[in-house]
Amino acid sequence: MKKRSIFGYIIGAIVMILTVGIVAALFTHELPQGNREVALVILGTVIGWASTIVGHEFGSSVGSKDKTALLAKSEPLDLGGAEIDR
Repeated sequence: MKKRSIFGYIIGAIVMILTVGIVAALFTHELPQGNREVALVILGTVIGWASTIVGHEFGSSVGSKDKTALLAKSEPLDLGGAEIDR
């Protein structure tokens, strides 16, 4: 099994910091009415990035990569001379 890349951790950390920073800014600064909607759209986009990165780096795709690596290293099964029709 391959170790996770440092790139995924760095990008994940950057996106999480952006998310926390935007949420903190929304609570601590008064935004003009016209800019509030833009800030919420940006926040939604950054949260989407964060969920995609977490899902990719720690979710099912990692398990799939690990499974593929294990299958590539494994020996073929001996079916005792049985033929498989494909």
